Amino acid sequence: MPKSGKKDKKPTYTTTTTKEGEQLKVFEDLETFETFIRNETEDDDFENLHCVCNYYPPFVLHGSHDDPDKIKETENSHNKKFVRHLHQHVEKHLLKDITKCIGLPDMKFHDKSKDDTFDHLTWHYAEDTEYNNKPFRVVVEVTCHHDDAMVAVDYKTSPLQKD
Repeated sequence: MPKSGKKDKKPTYTTTTTKEGEQLKVFEDLETFETFIRNETEDDDFENLHCVCNYYPPFVLHGSHDDPDKIKETENSHNKKFVRHLHQHVEKHLLKDITKCIGLPDMKFHDKSKDDTFDHLTWHYAEDTEYNNKPFRVVVEVTCHHDDAMVAVDYKTSPLQKD
């Protein structure tokens, strides 16, 4: 049977419930995570989302020839080169892709901060914006840990009251 063009299938994820009773969608790859955000935006369900994506950054997979078992143990938050490349990936690719997914390609995250501890490194990004006449806040937190190259992206949106 010949392969046809790529179908725009629904992204796969698992849903977990937090201690607070919130439904959290967890993705295991960046592509399905971005597809989900894009689909929710198109369906006008974008202003109250919370989802997480746990993935190996593309530069890490490239270095291990797309084999997660071959990822070096030194690829973690204690490695300056890893942190520098991850920050470039986040700033130049991840955040831009997220803003495109929510239909606001020119949006810039002005509220930025960084938490650096022995166990992990987290970059925080937030911005108040509006889409389809609905004001909302976007919060993205990107975390890497000291023991592996896996990265966690925590994406939250919440509605804002109009003034």
